[in-house]
Parts: sequence; structure tokens; C-alpha cells
Amino acid sequence: MSILLNKPYRIAPSKVKRYADHYQIPAAYSLVVPMKALGEEVLCDIRWEDDNGELHVLHKAMFVYNNLVPLDQLPDGKLFELWNHYYEREAEPKNEGRSTETIM
Repeated sequence: MSILLNKPYRIAPSKVKRYADHYQIPAAYSLVVPMKALGEEVLCDIRWEDDNGELHVLHKAMFVYNNLVPLDQLPDGKLFELWNHYYEREAEPKNEGRSTETIM
């Protein structure tokens, strides 16, 4: 499985308890955005909203690729909106009057 950087993910349901305990976050309700790939792992930002509506962020959290699943816009609407607000502009390809090139 490959992970796209700066795209929205959530923690796989089977790993929610593990990451909730490890990072002390509400893992089931957290947005995970991969920022840098490191072999089989990826450094991520984690964002969530607490019960008081306050937004929190944890930078450089380490995840194994297989422990993340892409967000689905309908059931994960609130997390998707959070991603749109903080990351969507960064994830868009920059078009500076030249063609976009894909490197493989």
C-alpha cells in the first residue's frame, strides 16, 4: 500500500486503541495527514477537536503505512473539513505556466 503525502487519513479501526494509548489522543476522531515518508513508516500531523470545541495538533507522529486508511468524505465529513481548512491548498499541484510532470 502506498500513502499520499498531505492527503487525509484516519487510523485503521483495528489500531485505534493502540494509537490512543500511545499518543494520548482520541484516535477514533482524529485526522491524520502524512507529511514525510520514511521507508515503511510515515511522519504525520494529527489534528482533533476536543469536547470543548478546541482544536489540537500533534506534529511528527510516526505511523506504519498499513495502520492508516483514507478518509471517506461522507462518514468522515468533519475530519474532511478539517483537512480542507489546513492542508488542501498545500496538496494541490502548483501550476506555474508549465506542464505537470510525474516522476516514477
